[in-house]
Amino acid sequence: MASVATLVERRRDARVTPSGISWRADAVLRPGLSVVLVNISSCGALVESGARLRPGARTELQLAGGMARRTIRGRLERCHVSGLDPLRYRGVVVFDEAEELIGVREVDE
Repeated sequence: MASVATLVERRRDARVTPSGISWRADAVLRPGLSVVLVNISSCGALVESGARLRPGARTELQLAGGMARRTIRGRLERCHVSGLDPLRYRGVVVFDEAEELIGVREVDE
């Protein structure tokens, strides 16, 4: 009895990788944890860190690139181990309010 699972697209908005944004951003989660921005949309961001991320925690994602700085409030959802050597974690930051992404060049499918 083989069952076929139907994949349901749960994304609310298209995601963009850092290479698809014209500005290069350094990303920090409050209170000062440097993270790698894996992808971002107007509703949230996927980040990677060397430190464990706690789902449910309130946070701010601070993006800085060139002369611009932006702070986006949200909460951490889902977190999982993404690598073992070195130990890496990936987590989702869901933004409190939708954000307009300026300088988007290409969108990932």
